[in-house]
Amino acid sequence: MRLGGAGRRLTEENVELRRHQRRNYALYGRWYADPEIWHLTSWSPSPPTPDSVRRLFEEREGSRTEESFAIHPRGDPEPIGVISLINISRPNASADLSVIIAPRGMRHRGYGSAAIRALLHYAFEELGLNRVGLSVFEFNAAAIAAYEKLGFREEGRLRRAVRRDGRFYDAILMSILKKEWETRED
Repeated sequence: MRLGGAGRRLTEENVELRRHQRRNYALYGRWYADPEIWHLTSWSPSPPTPDSVRRLFEEREGSRTEESFAIHPRGDPEPIGVISLINISRPNASADLSVIIAPRGMRHRGYGSAAIRALLHYAFEELGLNRVGLSVFEFNAAAIAAYEKLGFREEGRLRRAVRRDGRFYDAILMSILKKEWETRED
């Protein structure tokens, strides 16, 4: 099942997840090219160009294996981040999660966690998925703590899989299963 129309919104606490508007692709390009966001979230060896980010989001518009949303504080017309289910495998009932909150002043205020809760509800209840996974770099302690609080469990590590500042770091693989989501204690 895919969301119909650009007007459909997923809501949770203080956030709304809305379908992307093309006018925001240039903003996303600036976010993803930001060295800090790249450092914390990207597998690429260097920050992407804004044009490559625009193309990525244009491709996502018609994708059958990705569901992507802009994160908005509830009632705010301007997005503060992006959250996506990628690599959706319907035969395996699984997908991977990707999320960024871009403006520094909006981080650590609960928007990312609320957006993940909204997306997990959609993934498990509407898409019928059984597993949502993610990868996070070992130096991103704040993200790891947030994922654990949401019920994600460490599955393993890709040892020394990402290079930052001349050093190699582990990528931690985490996931949450539908059964774990349904029995979590908020």
